[in-house]
Amino acid sequence: MPRRLLALAVATLLVVAGVSTAQARPARTPARHLLVQDGRIVDERGRTVLLRGVNVNQLGDYFQSNPAVPATLPFSRGDLEQIAALGLNSVRLLVHWSLLEPQPGVRDDAYLERVRQAVRWAGELGLYVVLDMHQDAWGKYIATDRAESCPAPLSHAPGWDGAPEWATLTDGLSRCRLSLREASPAVAQAWQSFWIDREGIQQHLVDTWAWLAGAFRSDPTVVGYDLVNEPNPGFTLGATDLTFLGEYHRRALEAIRVAENGGLTKIVFFEPVATWSATSAGVPRPWTTDDQIVFAPHIYTGSITADKAVTGQEVVPLRFGFEQAEREASVYGTTFWVGEWGPFSDAAGDGDYMTRFAALEDEFQVGSAFWQWKQACGDPHGVSYPDGGVPSESGNLVRVRCDDPAAPAGVVTGLVERNASVLSRPYLRAFPGAATFTSDPAMRSLVASGVAAPGSAPLEVWVPGATRPQVHTANLRRVDISAVPGGWLLRATPRGGPWTLSLNPS
Repeated sequence: MPRRLLALAVATLLVVAGVSTAQARPARTPARHLLVQDGRIVDERGRTVLLRGVNVNQLGDYFQSNPAVPATLPFSRGDLEQIAALGLNSVRLLVHWSLLEPQPGVRDDAYLERVRQAVRWAGELGLYVVLDMHQDAWGKYIATDRAESCPAPLSHAPGWDGAPEWATLTDGLSRCRLSLREASPAVAQAWQSFWIDREGIQQHLVDTWAWLAGAFRSDPTVVGYDLVNEPNPGFTLGATDLTFLGEYHRRALEAIRVAENGGLTKIVFFEPVATWSATSAGVPRPWTTDDQIVFAPHIYTGSITADKAVTGQEVVPLRFGFEQAEREASVYGTTFWVGEWGPFSDAAGDGDYMTRFAALEDEFQVGSAFWQWKQACGDPHGVSYPDGGVPSESGNLVRVRCDDPAAPAGVVTGLVERNASVLSRPYLRAFPGAATFTSDPAMRSLVASGVAAPGSAPLEVWVPGATRPQVHTANLRRVDISAVPGGWLLRATPRGGPWTLSLNPS
């Protein structure tokens, strides 16, 4: 195993075992209230903060194609410890409407407490949280009945995740699908019912957001709220994003702001419709004058978009996804944050994609949440339907083995090191003024420069590995580098004016 990967693996194993190096500081930087200012996500000290993290779905409520195989793995503080040991500073925590409001107007306080516990753990470890109202193909209650015959070219569709059964209004339309999970008449009708607020179901979700926002209104660990994951257009493709999507965003945001009264104003992350990643279309036209919003597309360009699926090649350059996201965000005078991204072939083939994505992320100075942390053996993404066959392995970051009868959800066997090393690369977590940087995941090196005013707050840099890195600076003072689980945190204060920083492995 190469030395850099060995160091990463050793550091992660130490965290899993609850062991840290003698000089490691157990505490991370306390959470500060984040907000949007001048097209950047900044903290209370005016520093740009890059939210780098992963999606965590272990508190989710997914359809089980095979009733004997759980669709999620258990969640614990250890998951967040391992995420922090990769140098990541945030998680996109999936929550599901079906668990938050299992019956109309009845909200589950026990589930909310599970979410609260996850947020508390994250705060203790210095991780920020974006709460994501997740859904795929509307919900778990639109599975094709196994006994139903689907005429060609349609096929059986599993259920997925999201809405409760009582809010699933399909009018008896077919639940068979045309290849894609969203290409089902029943899924389209469920979304259409939501957009026109049939039986008040949209208002129910808006009220659920108000309940959540009220629960976390004074907690700076929760950065903000992703209003709905990958919204589908229903039967009004094109019109949905011009009208219905923005109206839902507006209603949800206003309910959140009322619930925050007297607390912290959180960032609202808003997504385009699910077709955006493939077509760069589907962004709601300006729907608010609120300035605490961030565009949150999913950039799967060159990974699972149509050009790759049909031709096997990346016809549309990955860079185009970043450029388009930046253009869309500028319409709102804000920045963007990539709520999901990732490759799904094999570790060897994924490496080049990971490295190119990381370089663009650094160049555009944005954060993201990798999809995903742990994928259970029964996750609908991997189980065939209707036969319920499970994969032999699951996961593109944490590898999960699926052949142990004693552990049907899966047995965690370790990190996909090629992908983990890219996510764990050095980066500027927070910096005052203006800065640029490039990071080399293979060498664990970083070169950065910037300009800051006298009296600016310190910049903060993550560096992975067990060995203390070599540090070279110009016009920075109070340079302090401290060991933490998984690597090192460097803090340095600009003297004022231009500064430079380089980090290299010893």
